[in-house]
Amino acid sequence: MGHPQAAACADEASHVMPDLSGIAGEQLEAMHDAAATVLTCERVLAKSGSSVVAEVLRNQGDFLIWERYPRGDVQDGASHYFYHSHTPHEMMDGENGHFHLFVRPARVAPGLRPWQLSCAFVPDNEADRFVHIGAISVDAAGRPLRLFTTNRWVTNETLYRAQDVIGLLDHFEIELAHPNWAVNQWLNAMVTLYRPQFEALLAQRDAALEAWAERHPDCEVLEDRRLQNTSEVRVDTNAQIAAIEAALGL
Repeated sequence: MGHPQAAACADEASHVMPDLSGIAGEQLEAMHDAAATVLTCERVLAKSGSSVVAEVLRNQGDFLIWERYPRGDVQDGASHYFYHSHTPHEMMDGENGHFHLFVRPARVAPGLRPWQLSCAFVPDNEADRFVHIGAISVDAAGRPLRLFTTNRWVTNETLYRAQDVIGLLDHFEIELAHPNWAVNQWLNAMVTLYRPQFEALLAQRDAALEAWAERHPDCEVLEDRRLQNTSEVRVDTNAQIAAIEAALGL
């Protein structure tokens, strides 16, 4: 496969190239392949006059804050996702909305035990337990801006420790044509392309929850509305590709 070329964008803020030197070669190769998929999906959508945002909102009526798109979410076996937006003060500058990504542990890791934090809500039926692996913020043109994790109450997930969730990342896979094949392939590839960042964010999420519980011993940390996002990182596809290729010696 040819090397993926980072798409130029003159108005894009510069980002520091992440250090991926400690990542195993096999994973770097998978990330490199995923970068090619991300760029291909973006290019094909752009040539069609569309984007990942336009496709999830197509034929969905007015784009309303807090509503989930496309209606009914996109669900494929153990994985699902939806797109939505918050009020402007809850999003970063230039953000149109974000994709929330989920996996159902009972389908891929039966018997995985939820994190027994105080007051954690855990459905009795394992099939009803789903886990939020992270979110991808994008601008109106569908360009990724940041990745982030949230407190439990935000998505109503069943909370599992970061190390267990990291083991589920490989199982996020949407193999559907609805609402758009390129969008689903883009999301699958984004999880692989930014795998080191997703892992780091999940670890930071756990640390943030533990630190919050220590500072606020009388609160129910997972339901505390004062704590919404638990970790986040700015991302840039150009910088990620450059870091991958530097680590691979390309």
